[in-house]
Amino acid sequence: MKWLRWAIAVAVALPVGADAIPYTAATAPMMARAEEWFQAQPLYDQDTCYRAETGYARTDWNGVLGGCHEPYYRTDCSGFVSMVWGLPVSYATPRHGLDHDLTDVSRMIAKDELRTGDALLAWGKHVRLFDHWTNASRTTYVAYDFGATPVKHQEYTWHAQGEYAYVPIRYTPDR
Repeated sequence: MKWLRWAIAVAVALPVGADAIPYTAATAPMMARAEEWFQAQPLYDQDTCYRAETGYARTDWNGVLGGCHEPYYRTDCSGFVSMVWGLPVSYATPRHGLDHDLTDVSRMIAKDELRTGDALLAWGKHVRLFDHWTNASRTTYVAYDFGATPVKHQEYTWHAQGEYAYVPIRYTPDR
């Protein structure tokens, strides 16, 4: 039923109220963690956990949620966002049939509300970490992207041909 709630929210896409966390205080450490993985360039592998200070570990799929637990995170897109947001485990990209995913700890926001540290979610496919807009018309942006090796930090065009239709989401710790 959670997927239906998100599908309706995507269709409506109304802006919501005040931010859940003060981004002036939270953005710097979050983006420092993103940059740490960008510099370290861990290899993409959904069956591997990673910590910048100590390296790789294998996933434990018998545990709760995504197989990797803080301070290790799964080396894929949702593990990367989980690590940046400081989540206790690697949450998954939402898809039908999952009990726990990134929508458990976030809420949808409008495109115009995007801020550094928010994420761009392609339901059941991919998630990217938003860094900043590169133009006033908000048609191009810079994001961290770990969809394959290497981790990327580059410019993208909003809804470019061949791109997923991303939905902006914001980490909401009290959700």
